[in-house]
Amino acid sequence: MNTALDLFHSAVHAREIDAVLKSLASLNDQATAPLLAKLLLEHWHEAHEDIVFELGLIGEPGTTAAIARAAEMRFEYLIDWDSLHVFQRKCAYALARIGTTESKVALELVAKHSDPMLREYGQKGLDHWPIPYKGNRSR
Repeated sequence: MNTALDLFHSAVHAREIDAVLKSLASLNDQATAPLLAKLLLEHWHEAHEDIVFELGLIGEPGTTAAIARAAEMRFEYLIDWDSLHVFQRKCAYALARIGTTESKVALELVAKHSDPMLREYGQKGLDHWPIPYKGNRSR
């Protein structure tokens, strides 16, 4: 019998993003967050906005570095779709949602970035830091 992690790794190897995300549905947030953080930095899929949104909902402090790094990455499909700035804004809000000292430092660095849009999103994240989660995290 394949475990959710086996299915995850098989789907990643096959580069099937829908199967990857489906394999994570049965895992708890603590197990899912580091896998999503790693996936966030991969270029082979087109689910970055969904992933960073989910990471923001989870609010796991261990994902801060990956989210901050992803905010500075230039995913070609996001550029082609004119969605890069939407993604960057979602990264800033995910960092604000995490609400740790480390995530605040990451936002401060984003707010000093050479890209003016990224700077703006970093500042907006700081203006709203920390963002408390008010929803229900039922899976």
